[in-house]
Amino acid sequence: MPPLHHDEVPISEELVRRLLHDQHPDLSGRTLRLAHEQGTDNVVFRLGDDLSVRLPRKASAVPGLLVELAWVPRLAPGLPLPVPIPIARGEPTTGYPFPWAICRWVPGQPPQDVDDLDPVDTSVRLGRFVHALHHFDTTGGPLAGADTQRAGALRAYDQVTRAALAEVTALMTAGRVDPTLFDPAAALDLWEAAVQAPVWGGAGVWLHRDLYAGNLLARDGQLTGVVDFGGLVVGDPAGNVMAAWHVLPPPHRRPFLDIVDADEATQLRARGWVLSQGLLALPYYLDNHPGMVRMAQRAITAALDAEL
Repeated sequence: MPPLHHDEVPISEELVRRLLHDQHPDLSGRTLRLAHEQGTDNVVFRLGDDLSVRLPRKASAVPGLLVELAWVPRLAPGLPLPVPIPIARGEPTTGYPFPWAICRWVPGQPPQDVDDLDPVDTSVRLGRFVHALHHFDTTGGPLAGADTQRAGALRAYDQVTRAALAEVTALMTAGRVDPTLFDPAAALDLWEAAVQAPVWGGAGVWLHRDLYAGNLLARDGQLTGVVDFGGLVVGDPAGNVMAAWHVLPPPHRRPFLDIVDADEATQLRARGWVLSQGLLALPYYLDNHPGMVRMAQRAITAALDAEL
């Protein structure tokens, strides 16, 4: 499996078998295979039919795994969609330097394209999922700082987002990215408007922060689960409202936004975060992750679409 990051550690089936044998021998006899879909922060293996093994690729992904271990078991019982609940923790060894987790496996597959999702079903089910997250008690939860991506202030990402816009514009000019993908001037206008939008003044809410198609599971177009809770934090609800532009076509954004009670300023901040995420991801993954490139391209163009 080729690396996605310059600082990730090698992870193999042989390594995972050794970890299981040494730390969870009761599970070491199960079948083990690399999961079909892989995250950018963690490598995931199927363990039998009902479990998975989740291993951080790099040091910066470890805090997210620890948050999942601490909080997903508490949140899961009140969520209206299945999520991968951690059931056991693995510890660092000389062969692997990070903690790791064994989780419940959630059936379903990430949609290859958001058009594969039933938009009526998705707008309601995902809206109810976000609504539930927003109404959980946040006491003791990890609080977002002003500079926490997709949870704090957009202004903290002004410089890097403008630099990413310039980089993607250069790639378009050079023909490495479709030169008709989007209008850079319109993107800059949206970003400036989002940065100037009123900041969130209410209490922080639980955020997933990465509700794009790759972290949703579906079967026959119907949502069956949500995965990857490494970004769990308490902050600005715009970090979840992003889902309206990540996965829903214009006619079906309004029902979702109504369910989650997103005001206009929150919607504008959410569009700003979607734009920023797309601009930052596109050059980073351009040469090694076609799926993330598709996500980034769609995110940019969807953010520029104000239609509801």
